[in-house]
Amino acid sequence: MYKIFPGEKLLIKVIDDLADFLPYLVLVGGWVPYIYARYIWKNVPNLVVTTSDIDFGVGVQGFDGKDTVASRVQKLGYGERHVSMDRINSFVPIVKDTVGNLKAEVEFITDSKVPRKVVNKIIGQEIKVNKIEHFGLLLESVIMVKVDGREIQMPTESMFTFHKLLTFVQRQNKEKLKKDLYYVYYMLRFCPKKEQLVDDVLSIIKSRKEGKPVNQNLNEYFSSVDSKGPLFVEEENGPDAYIDNVRQDIFERFNRIRQGIAE
Repeated sequence: MYKIFPGEKLLIKVIDDLADFLPYLVLVGGWVPYIYARYIWKNVPNLVVTTSDIDFGVGVQGFDGKDTVASRVQKLGYGERHVSMDRINSFVPIVKDTVGNLKAEVEFITDSKVPRKVVNKIIGQEIKVNKIEHFGLLLESVIMVKVDGREIQMPTESMFTFHKLLTFVQRQNKEKLKKDLYYVYYMLRFCPKKEQLVDDVLSIIKSRKEGKPVNQNLNEYFSSVDSKGPLFVEEENGPDAYIDNVRQDIFERFNRIRQGIAE
């Protein structure tokens, strides 16, 4: 039986509360592989979600609603984590369960090239919005998935994997870097169409200018079974009941992409 992660009820609450905005938002971050395993792939070991944050991407789609995400969450009584004392209006929403035992920050991210005034139309100027380079890649390649009766957008398997391979090196926090690489390993290991996923990732690498730094990242972190990449993922994965030599398995899955680039 699939083990449901406790934080999923917070995710479902946020999805319900932001139902009017879902056509303009893309679920990103650590919840993506969890949702793939839970709602799309079926019959695979579930991802143990190691993040409590709920992240949404927002792009340049036209939004002409009268409400904003900021005003909606304030009406619903979400908590707020203020970014700084001198900018009282800049906050990160905090969702809590009815009992108050569980809580999660709801963060919004956009591409560094998207003007803030465009984002304000849907998110509102009161909420902190993070800008990340190359983030637009995740927003341009999405699928629809039904979660508890609501349709949400998520990055495709291949683009999510490609984007993690591109951006994990930007993480200043080593633990977050390790988690990003673990998400890639999880996708490569448990996606039902593993070979197709590798082929699709290779197609993106070879067709986009961002593919060059991905190749460099793979060579730096996964050149051998004892490189820092396999070591990091092995640490994040922990003991494994299904594979005797986890580090070797990690290396081989990432190395399929490395070899494919060279062909």
